[in-house]
Amino acid sequence: MSADTIHLSHGIQRHTDTARFAVMDIYRESDASIRVLLRTVATEKQHHTLRVGESFPVGNETWQLAELTGWPSEDDWTVVLRRVATAPA
Repeated sequence: MSADTIHLSHGIQRHTDTARFAVMDIYRESDASIRVLLRTVATEKQHHTLRVGESFPVGNETWQLAELTGWPSEDDWTVVLRRVATAPA
């Protein structure tokens, strides 16, 4: 697993050099779209409600919810995040 890709599963928090990531919930909206509630902590704690393909900021980086597999299983799902941009140093 590269630092540009993070795999999250039930109850597991992942760390990079600049942030921490955890999935708080996965649910289906009334319009049948699936949403992932993600918590990130870089300089501050943030919550993001995302669909697959959507991007979100984490500190000076941009990440994308790239994939969700195995859901709606309670414990056998995986969320894949990919870093898509980093602010210049």
